[in-house]
Formats: sequence, C-alpha cells, structure tokens
Amino acid sequence: MTTLIIGLLTPVLIVGAIIIIFVRRGLQIKELCDHGIETTGRVEGKRTVKPSNSGARQKKLEYRYTDSAGATHSHTSVVPIDIYDRYDEGSPIEIVYSSKHPDISAPRYLIDQARQAMRKP
Repeated sequence: MTTLIIGLLTPVLIVGAIIIIFVRRGLQIKELCDHGIETTGRVEGKRTVKPSNSGARQKKLEYRYTDSAGATHSHTSVVPIDIYDRYDEGSPIEIVYSSKHPDISAPRYLIDQARQAMRKP
C-alpha cells in the first residue's frame, strides 16, 4: 500500500516542482521587465548540456556582473544557438538585473523580447 501511494505521489510532486520552477522564473522575468537595470557583464563560460531524456542539446552561457552597490553576481542562462555563437568566453554581454533583487538577472535580449510581448517600453 505504501509503495502504491509513493508511486502515485512521485509523478505529482515532480510535475508540481516543474510548475513551481516555471512560475518562479516567469515572475523573475516580470520583475526584470518592471524594475530592471541594464549593465554589461562578462561571459565566464560556455557549456553544452544534453538533458538525459532529450536528444536536443542545451546551450548555456555563464556570465558575471557587478550591481550598482558593487556586489558581484553570476548566472547561467540557457540561450538559443545564435546567441551562444555570438559570444566568446571573456566577451562582454548586455544583461538586465533587478534593482530590488540584484541577484536576479537575464541577458538583455530576453528581457527585450519579454517587454515586447508584454508591450512594455
């Protein structure tokens, strides 16, 4: 009986966690659209990752930036191949970080797309 309950709850918990991750990032993107500060970061690394259940490889850029208070932050972002190929390690990258939560950031192109989708200047 316990095995059956665990077997039924596991997929529900996994789907719930995935939903929470997507909702959280969506709220972060909204935060960046509303309270974002543009700055230039530096690409620290480039990675190609193959998820275990998919044949498609993900391209990731890791970047570092300094906020207006002088604190340094880093973030890794999944990007399309054209964006991935545009940058080399050590090259500058335009990013947007939150004035309220400076550790939240995204590449500027992504925020530009989100603002356009939400029709925000």
